[in-house]
Amino acid sequence: MDAWEPWGVDGVPSARELVQGERVITTQAGVGLYDGGAKSAARSSGTVVLTTHRLAYIDARAPRMQSAFVRLAQVRQTEHYAGFLRSSPKVVLAYVCERRVAWTCALCHTFHDAATLDDRCRTCGAAAPRADEEDSARTCSVCTFANHAALTRCEMCEAPLHAAQPTVSLKLSFRQGGDSPFYLSLRETIQARAWTVRAAAPTLGVSVAHVDAAPPTGASPEALADLQVLMRRAREMVDMAESLRTQFERTQARDDSEQVDTMLQSAMVQLGLAAPAVTPDMVRNEKAYHRALACELAGVLLGEHGVLGPGHVVRNDAAPIEVAPAADTGRGLLALDEVWGLWNRARGVALVPPREMRAAVAFLPDVTSPRVSVRVLRSGWTVLHTPRFEDAALERRVLHYLDDEAARGAGLTTSELAAHERLAPALVKSLLESVELTRGAIVRDECGTRETRWFRNAIRPRAASPS
Repeated sequence: MDAWEPWGVDGVPSARELVQGERVITTQAGVGLYDGGAKSAARSSGTVVLTTHRLAYIDARAPRMQSAFVRLAQVRQTEHYAGFLRSSPKVVLAYVCERRVAWTCALCHTFHDAATLDDRCRTCGAAAPRADEEDSARTCSVCTFANHAALTRCEMCEAPLHAAQPTVSLKLSFRQGGDSPFYLSLRETIQARAWTVRAAAPTLGVSVAHVDAAPPTGASPEALADLQVLMRRAREMVDMAESLRTQFERTQARDDSEQVDTMLQSAMVQLGLAAPAVTPDMVRNEKAYHRALACELAGVLLGEHGVLGPGHVVRNDAAPIEVAPAADTGRGLLALDEVWGLWNRARGVALVPPREMRAAVAFLPDVTSPRVSVRVLRSGWTVLHTPRFEDAALERRVLHYLDDEAARGAGLTTSELAAHERLAPALVKSLLESVELTRGAIVRDECGTRETRWFRNAIRPRAASPS
């Protein structure tokens, strides 16, 4: 099975797991591989995936360990055998095992442990250098003339010369059918040779040069246009730097620190940083710094893609506009340590230490709508939550869940209530204990070794339903 190259994927590969220009053609489940002439015990059941560049096997039981692929560029012949009686249909490939040589990109110095599918650097897109040929003579397969190792065509008959490489037979067994359409797609993909079509490499203004290309005889109009755009942007940055230097000299003479801060913010926006990370040197004092951090954190927690749900940031001491709890469709509650990790990941630079974060979250209720509050549970967890997870709101939902189960009379376990709220059971248990102690509307039944069950408190009179 040396011809199969390992591929650590969890299932049918997504677009980010494919190389540039590669796409999935078709898939077929219920396929097993052969190891030589015998069935492979480790790869006996899986899904074959045909892309424009490779034929992959995704194992059903251990996809990370047993999934592998072969390169379509190295398939020399294909055969299809229809099933007979208890024998499954099979597809057999004559596969050339090329020598895989590690190489380093001459442009960006990225190391590659083997040739890439598109013979390009996976970082910058530059073409890979050709592997060194063996020093021995290369015998022509047509006229048997012994040619020099550096030649690519025979000196006598001009037939293409191929290095001596072992050819192996790869067998795939289709145990759930689907072999005929898959084999047709395989033949068409190999004939189309889509892996030879090189997509444009991702660049930032200037096209990447091919390190093995011949010297250009003429300038490409597209490359010149990109270069002109880059030079124009560089000229704009130089002009802006000169303008900033002049303004700094003027403000330093007047000792106007507030104007300097405003000018720095404006400069960062002009450079493309529309929401720069807040740092202590951008505000007047410690209180303003913590409030600015709270506003930045509120932008992560609330909004169209906010982790806690929809909402907005209240700035400049404006009165918050409360949003009805029904509009809060996000997670609604997060542990403070999880918020700290998400926030610092979003900042990327100038990471906020835990002490500064604890000072900043105290300002969250004043700068968020709906209100985001900080709360310490009885278990010791510190959480941030929207009004949806205040005790009264949580009590109403829990009682609704319990009333739906009242006919069975079995109550609900902590795990079942956690599934309703889409939270961790340990976190839900802490919330329920708080509702039990402060509101008294629910009670628990400790079931010994089994999970705790929760019921409506039948002794406490029911509150009147809101009209």
